[in-house]
Amino acid sequence: MSAATTVNLVVNQKASFEVTFNVLNSNSAPLNLTGYYANAKFKADITAPDSTAVAFQTSFANASNGSVTIALTPDQTADMQVGRYVYDVAITNSATNFKTRIVEGKVIVSGGVA
Repeated sequence: MSAATTVNLVVNQKASFEVTFNVLNSNSAPLNLTGYYANAKFKADITAPDSTAVAFQTSFANASNGSVTIALTPDQTADMQVGRYVYDVAITNSATNFKTRIVEGKVIVSGGVA
């Protein structure tokens, strides 16, 4: 696998958030993620303590076709302060424990009223 792809996200406060990433292998074919698990977190900046990180919910929309989804509930986004954060998504092979970061970037939280 190559270096993580950079994708910046906008999260609307007090709303559901969900995005699906499609992971490709070095031949640009979908990577079979069967047997993998995912971790995705965001925090104020990369130097912030890990204890301040907030986890996204992760799932595999279609593991055999390389699709991994990250999500936040309206309750989670309501607790987020308007501002800029950093995030990344990592996948780990359950059999070999090989871990790699697949996506990283900034999260912009946009304020909401309703």
